Amino acid sequence: MSQIDELEALLDSLTIAVLVPLRASKYVDRQAMEQVSQLVTDLISEVGDAPVISRRLAGKLWFVFTQMLSEADHTRSPEEILDSAWRYESQLEKLFGPWYGQGLPTPGIPRY
Repeated sequence: MSQIDELEALLDSLTIAVLVPLRASKYVDRQAMEQVSQLVTDLISEVGDAPVISRRLAGKLWFVFTQMLSEADHTRSPEEILDSAWRYESQLEKLFGPWYGQGLPTPGIPRY
């Protein structure tokens, strides 16, 4: 099992740890979010300059973000959820780019 496979398995369990309390009580588990944040940092160092991340893994990473935004739409006080979601998104941006080729300037090419 590769390091990326291990990180993906960890992401699966952390997704549950983040989204279940968020869905049930609109509570952001900061410890779980810190672990997800660390996981993205580990992915950034593991992937390095590799041009491709599997679509499945990319989808799982973005799923957490989109679900956080969705849950923020269903609460009277979305600030904490939105703050956590956008901090997470800024980390994903470090992982996914936009990346530009080494040639002439072109629109960004996502890694997935």
